[in-house]
Amino acid sequence: MTVEAYWDKSDDELYELIGAALLGDGPGLSPEDEEEHRRFGREWFTNKHRELQRRICHDPRLQGLLGTTSSDRLLDAAGIYGVLQGLEGDSAVTGAVNSAVLAVLVARIGLGTFCVNARPDCDRTDHGRAPPPPGGARPATATRFHA
Repeated sequence: MTVEAYWDKSDDELYELIGAALLGDGPGLSPEDEEEHRRFGREWFTNKHRELQRRICHDPRLQGLLGTTSSDRLLDAAGIYGVLQGLEGDSAVTGAVNSAVLAVLVARIGLGTFCVNARPDCDRTDHGRAPPPPGGARPATATRFHA
């Protein structure tokens, strides 16, 4: 399904879809199960925020969309979906979650707002520290001088 198929769903319905994709669903779900899916989906999306930022916010295909207005959010969602489709094989990012659902949620937040603190030099293992320069040399600021 594409972003248009999810555009009219509420955020709660989208979070429920995320939870159902990750926890599994079936016929006869109770309202408590649906609420659990929503809660789990919202929590998963929150926990994946930084990883999604890294993948979405610095993609050259989306740079021109960072300044769009709220009237362009469907266009943003389509662009985000295109980027996320390329990541569907990367289970660390999208897992079993439909990329169109994620794209709609990010677009509703607003691409500019979602990307406000995104840093291209941050990855899962460096905890926000800049990577060492090419060749493995340490920056001059990290050198200690002994007298």
